[in-house]
Amino acid sequence: MGELKDELRVLAEGLNHPEGVTWNPFDRLIYAGGENGELYSVTLDGTVELRGTSGGSMLGLCVDGNGLVYACDTGKGEITRLDPSTGKVETYARGVDGGTLDTPNVAAFDAEGNLYVTCSGEDGNPSIVKIAPGGETATWTLALPGYPNGAVVSPDGGWLYVVEAKAERIARVPILEDGSAGEPETFASLPDTDADGITMDIEGSLWTTLYRPDGIVRVASDGSTELVIDDHLASTLDAPTNIAFAGENEDLAVIANVGGHHLLAADFGVTGQAPHYPKVG
Repeated sequence: MGELKDELRVLAEGLNHPEGVTWNPFDRLIYAGGENGELYSVTLDGTVELRGTSGGSMLGLCVDGNGLVYACDTGKGEITRLDPSTGKVETYARGVDGGTLDTPNVAAFDAEGNLYVTCSGEDGNPSIVKIAPGGETATWTLALPGYPNGAVVSPDGGWLYVVEAKAERIARVPILEDGSAGEPETFASLPDTDADGITMDIEGSLWTTLYRPDGIVRVASDGSTELVIDDHLASTLDAPTNIAFAGENEDLAVIANVGGHHLLAADFGVTGQAPHYPKVG
């Protein structure tokens, strides 16, 4: 545990309590969000640029096959989209029938361009919604009421892995052939934690941040867990939220720290599994 903790270094500073972070392989930049709706780009050497703002509050981010950046804007209850080439920030999708999403937290694409969004439910309506290409939103499942948070679609498109924070577990939901949600099952238990973000490496392991007590857990493909960084005194991590693999070979782990103003980076000796990058019109 100590060796991996020693790998952590500050990559970038001066961000407004960043929670979401993602790698954009099309312009080779890291993107992060801020609590007043900021969308930042960050180079691999740590240069930060404000690319746009919605006036809301940004949580999880993801990227499509055109290099557009999608953000869970919990301040506006919608999904915001940034075109990095123009700086245009626009609403991509809202909730069912145009209503607000209840705490949209993390978004993950499948190969067909469907966007799965965990809505953590701070206003009492936790759910996972599915947004079809173009922005039509439908409720996908209500079966994870315990604060659904980090999420990733498996490479084969058969599963949605979800951090269910208050249930202290990582669940996985089958994505059925007709696109509907199957019955969730516990993939890994994370007792006495408040887990947050999640990403996958090429071996199928899930890397999960612990918002409290601060740390990082690796969950192997068989569901077994290993606490790879234990920083319960928050000496380096500071309320870590989302995690993403970045860089030319996607082997640099980047961690957002919503308790501070910085991104951390580390080489954990693994290569990230690229998420789905569908081309969305």
